[in-house]
Amino acid sequence: MGKSGSPLSHFDPLIARWFTERFGAPTDTQRRAWPSIAAGSHVLVSAPTGSGKTLAAFLWALDRLITEAWSPGATRVLYVSPLKALNNDVRKNLLAPLGELRKYFEREGRPFPDIRVHTRSGDTPGDERRRVLRRPPEILITTPESLNILLTSRSGRGLLSSLQSVILDEIHAVAGTKRGVHLITAVERLTLLSGEFQRTALSATVRPVETVAEFVGGLRREAVDRYTKRSVEIIRTKDTRRYELKVSFPPDARETMADGSWWPSLIVSFKKIIAGNRSTLLFANSRRTVERVARLINEKEEQELAYAHHGSLSRELRLTVEEKLKAGELRAIVATGSLELGIDIGELEEVVLVQTPFSLTSAVQRIGRAGHSVGATSRGTIFPTHGRDFVDAAVAARCVAEGEIEEVRPPEAPLDVLAQVLLSMTAAGTWDMDELYGFTRCAHPYRDLSRRRFDAVLEMLAGRYADTRVRELRPRLLVDRAGNTVSAREGTDRALYMSGGTIPDRGYFDLRDRDTRAKIGELDEEFFWERRVGESFAFGTRVWRVWKISHNEVEATPVESAPGIIPFWKAGEAYRDFYFSEKIGLFLEEAERSLDAPGFKERLMSEWPMDETAATELVSFLRLQREATGAPLPHRRHLLIEHFDDPANRADRKQVILHTLWGGRVNQPFALCLAAAWEKRYGHRLETFADNDCVVLMLPHGFAAADIFALARSERPERLLRDILETTGLFGARFRENAGRALLLPPGGFNRRTPLWLNRLRAGKLLEAVMGHRDFPVLLETWREIMSDDFDLPALELLLDEIDSGAIGVSECTTAYASPFAAGLVWKQVNYYMYEDDTPKGGKKSSLSEELLREVLSSPLRPRIPRGLVTRLEEKLRRTAPGYAPLPAELADWAGERLFITPAEWDRLLEAVERDHLVPAETLIAAAAPRVVQLTLPGAAGP
Repeated sequence: MGKSGSPLSHFDPLIARWFTERFGAPTDTQRRAWPSIAAGSHVLVSAPTGSGKTLAAFLWALDRLITEAWSPGATRVLYVSPLKALNNDVRKNLLAPLGELRKYFEREGRPFPDIRVHTRSGDTPGDERRRVLRRPPEILITTPESLNILLTSRSGRGLLSSLQSVILDEIHAVAGTKRGVHLITAVERLTLLSGEFQRTALSATVRPVETVAEFVGGLRREAVDRYTKRSVEIIRTKDTRRYELKVSFPPDARETMADGSWWPSLIVSFKKIIAGNRSTLLFANSRRTVERVARLINEKEEQELAYAHHGSLSRELRLTVEEKLKAGELRAIVATGSLELGIDIGELEEVVLVQTPFSLTSAVQRIGRAGHSVGATSRGTIFPTHGRDFVDAAVAARCVAEGEIEEVRPPEAPLDVLAQVLLSMTAAGTWDMDELYGFTRCAHPYRDLSRRRFDAVLEMLAGRYADTRVRELRPRLLVDRAGNTVSAREGTDRALYMSGGTIPDRGYFDLRDRDTRAKIGELDEEFFWERRVGESFAFGTRVWRVWKISHNEVEATPVESAPGIIPFWKAGEAYRDFYFSEKIGLFLEEAERSLDAPGFKERLMSEWPMDETAATELVSFLRLQREATGAPLPHRRHLLIEHFDDPANRADRKQVILHTLWGGRVNQPFALCLAAAWEKRYGHRLETFADNDCVVLMLPHGFAAADIFALARSERPERLLRDILETTGLFGARFRENAGRALLLPPGGFNRRTPLWLNRLRAGKLLEAVMGHRDFPVLLETWREIMSDDFDLPALELLLDEIDSGAIGVSECTTAYASPFAAGLVWKQVNYYMYEDDTPKGGKKSSLSEELLREVLSSPLRPRIPRGLVTRLEEKLRRTAPGYAPLPAELADWAGERLFITPAEWDRLLEAVERDHLVPAETLIAAAAPRVVQLTLPGAAGP
């Protein structure tokens, strides 16, 4: 701290006085962060919402600019956030204090420089972009995508050549994604233009914070092959978020059900909450649910109470909705994750979660939007919408209160993003290939990138595979082997401008107002496969009638009529992490023990914050599951196999439901492993379906449960997945997305929609063309992404090992109808057949090099051996595992081979021999006494 010991002593006295008069005392986050920021350290500030993080990051930069320690006339501060809307808020929140500070300085007769603040994103008009380049602002606010575009252009690089500070906001939201990799490589590239600058990253509570700090810091290249990590100081705050959270359900829900639906009573509850608050934010897990809830809330109301807010609504509509709520002209917003991050929509009194989010991190972020100001309490209510959701809601509510969140895992060396980065870097100028490789490894995700994989990406971009005669593989780079240099071919920068970024293109239709041509939003093309001119549908709290459907857009007009159908947006399954899934399994284990005990409902109300109706519904649902199956509840240590004797079962097959509760990141590879092992043994494909809680198998009637797990353990999961993964829709979808990121599937032109079906066709042809190559980078990346990012194979191995050892018990039951826990997955099977997906045709296996695959699928922490496997191996080696104990006559010989054994291990060995051979311990000790002695070493506390 400064000489006075106050964190504000680092600042100019007028700035310190302004802060004190405006805000009072600094928050704990600000007190801890400012000394490190003022000292020039790289910092990661990890603190909950409403702790003053943003001002903690910006105030020192404002001080430097106002006092002209950083000379004006050039861009000195770069702020990057993942949301364009958040950037607009930050600009407003900077201009206001700058205006106030100017008055303070003018009153004291002190000069105040002209400090300009501008935003640059995909929504920025062209004339404003040109103005920014002509007269650079001192503070530039942008997004990861726009930053990469700026780095591709000569004028953009000139704008970024004088940076002193780079602020990365909401870093937790991108660190575990390819978008985060794209961002952090761009930050590293800034050092080529500005030299070293201060990195300040802002994050909500994140785990493990050390990993995110390393991600932000990257490495500094000291010599050809020598790197040092940049030290990033982690600022942890004592500021804690207070939550007032409960799981609720309408008391009259069952009495007011309509067509078997709870929605009428839920909507009444939502309206009561909205009426009791000035402003309310409701979150739902899908855009379709958002549209539905907003429509139902507004039904029979004289004026609209709630507006929908999601990524498929146009920017202008979203901005209008945000401003209306902030101004008090709107009582509520129903949103997806589009409002999960810190967009300023004013003071929210309460957040409602309509269904439980799929991740604990998302639940924490959403509840934290209420009481957003410093020291406020976040009030939130979770409303389950179906029986199984009551279980997830109870667990999520307790985890939020206890600060439990999933780990962030940054992707390791994604090759599709690398292809785009290399194209951008070579579009900026010619590079020596050795220097390009050396610099690429400075970014944390690529620190362990092998030269072999780097060269494979360069060769792909240089046209090595162009002989396949697939247009998408034409060369984009010029490689000079003699000079060891690489540069971009003409048109590469244009391809980057058209399709750069990491967010997959879904080929959405633009929805436009027929009269004004204003863009209303974006709709899934598969929704419009089933629409006709003259049909109406609800969207954004209005009803629209279709007038025209072209190849690129839909023209419609607002009408006053019944709502009609609600649009859907087809997207990938949201996989639940094993961390959250294990919490659910442990809760159900406790429920199985306590369900019939007196006071369990009261415990639910106190330990898992449920109101009485919600607790009653949960108890009823759990009892219904037990009654339907006649078996204990599935839980962390109990896997229930349900033989579903559905009348629709074919004569030769039946549905078998495995109630694993392991989450999609484990269930999905488990189902594929079973299918691969089955095909290898029986010669035909096993039909499987998996979600976050269950795996469904279509098995012959006589197939036994023990055989299922014998199949799963017939080979290692990696080997089984090698045989089947490339024939799945998941592999086809990931390959298409990765090829798009590597710019192998460019659009036909600016602002021209490429239909999803056409992209699938192009990606399928590309996949078929490269299957014979041993080292095609996009194939390798697709394997890495699925096996490391989508799947959790270490958890799968651990769980299968626990089944082998008996730590997880297995039981079976037969039902005439799907049990309550399985009902949701059975319905999903219908949807599986309704639409074409990315499943590759032909079922061929690629020729990828096994050595390269092992390299891509390895990480610095490999080999990752499940804890249970290690424990079992140790028990076998020590001869304490069941069936491994030495014979009584061999006990002394075994001790002699070990030479020294601790007393605790000797006791365990005696117990094992007594267990396996039924010989009392006293007899064993007497027999071994002549050859085994007990020693106490000098200075030891015991023998």
